[in-house]
Amino acid sequence: MRQTTTARRRAPFVFIALLTLLALFAAACGGSSGSKGGTTTPTEDAGKPQYGGTITYSIEAKTTAFCPPRGQFAIAAITVVSALYDTLTQPTQDPNVYAPYLAKSVEPNADFTQWTIVARPDVKFHDGTPLDGAAIKLNIDEWKKGILLNFVYENIFATEVTAPDTVVVTMKKPWVSFPAFLWTSGRTGIAAPAQLNAGAACDTLLIGTGPFKLKSFDPTSGDVSTVKNENYWRKGLPYLDGLNFKPQEESSSRLTGIQGGDIDVTHSSGGKDLNTLKTNAPQASIVLEPDGRMEISHQLNNVTRAPLDDVNARRAVGLAIDRDRLNQLSNDGTSRLADQVFDTKVMGYLPNLKYPKQDIEASKKLVDAYKAAHGGTFEFSIQSTFDQSTQQLFAEVKRQLAVVGITVNLPKPVDQATIISQAVGGSVDSFGWRNYPGQDPDTLYVWFKGGSIVNFNHLDDPIMNKALDDGRTNSDPAVRKKAYETFNKQMTDQLYNFWTWYTQWFVATQPDVHGIVGEPLPDEDGNATGKPVPMIAGIHQTVGMWKSK
Repeated sequence: MRQTTTARRRAPFVFIALLTLLALFAAACGGSSGSKGGTTTPTEDAGKPQYGGTITYSIEAKTTAFCPPRGQFAIAAITVVSALYDTLTQPTQDPNVYAPYLAKSVEPNADFTQWTIVARPDVKFHDGTPLDGAAIKLNIDEWKKGILLNFVYENIFATEVTAPDTVVVTMKKPWVSFPAFLWTSGRTGIAAPAQLNAGAACDTLLIGTGPFKLKSFDPTSGDVSTVKNENYWRKGLPYLDGLNFKPQEESSSRLTGIQGGDIDVTHSSGGKDLNTLKTNAPQASIVLEPDGRMEISHQLNNVTRAPLDDVNARRAVGLAIDRDRLNQLSNDGTSRLADQVFDTKVMGYLPNLKYPKQDIEASKKLVDAYKAAHGGTFEFSIQSTFDQSTQQLFAEVKRQLAVVGITVNLPKPVDQATIISQAVGGSVDSFGWRNYPGQDPDTLYVWFKGGSIVNFNHLDDPIMNKALDDGRTNSDPAVRKKAYETFNKQMTDQLYNFWTWYTQWFVATQPDVHGIVGEPLPDEDGNATGKPVPMIAGIHQTVGMWKSK
């Protein structure tokens, strides 16, 4: 399989975790480790894929608008997008490599200040118009205008169509990992010009090049029905006649649907949900996200607000919390506790970097010292959503911190969008968060670089800023590795966030549903080769799903 030039030149590519704005940390955000939880991923040979049939996929939330450049897509929306749209690149089993997908090739110049994107030949959008250089340029230009994507692509200086099938993207400064930003967790599906130029109607037209075409979309319910794209560019795919998406926000409803046979597929990320499914629906097939590249669930802190602006105050909190107790409460104790921002297979991971163990006496000493210097008070708030399990979790945090003399306030719950507004505006002390799935650590640039609008910690740490810049612009893997190790160590040493556990997503299906792990990636000529796209943070391809008869 042809890889982009930077993979051959040693420079890893990037995976971006931006816009998981609705994936706030909840009790269900814990995950079961394959080894610790005792669950196995089905790998049986189901035989040759069969054609025909329609599948109902129950997703965790509804989306009211599907205009990719301005969409705020979490996993539910991304799952729908994967059926209707393709992205220019796709991740591979190697966390450091991205492969061309809808693009035939993605190639840099010598200093990584320009990238040349060539479209695959003979690919058409669902409305019959061709995928060409002009369409790719229009998509990238629209990303730059997006509500939040404009911060992701701020480094792009210009785009130019240099041939009918070719776009050259010029950067303000070198961007070694740009090809992965052509995937962005599947959020940047390439939309037809007719959709992008439709104004407000862009939200509901849904015209891509993907394996399925839109049959109907109800913005009120969030239901999306699709039919097979008979002219899909990947020959022989898809297998299904249709794939329908039904939002069900309560995980219990989705699991009951699997148990009763009312739905064919669902996804979730909770240790308790996984155990419930194994007990109540033993017939279900369960595909687990593998260890090594998972998201991290944690308490995110605004480090410009007292008392969490003081590293010793943050250390007092870290030493007081019993993470094992929280893991048991949220995940039946099945999750792998996280010591750092990277999972084990990510560049910059440090095996000897450890999060502080609970030490009540040491915490009390730090609390007493802080109170002596601050008028006898040590108090902050943790904001939560309406989710009952989340509130239960933070009530336990409040109880644990009270033991060492820290007062935690739990304000009235609000919706997720309100927490995001509070975080952007810097008016919240701390809140639950789940993010940073494992790929190239340039992923974290927008989340932790000083001045970024989605730097919810409001950090401006010169050590971390330099490390992020070095990792983004330098093509030497040794330099990049060192930069991200420095970043990682500073992040944990300063306890900017309180890490809890790695979040393991899973997909559950009826026994007659197969192909969740997808088809092997295509080569330059469109022929299947190599390995399928991995599941990352619950995101998987839908193109290879099929139903046995």
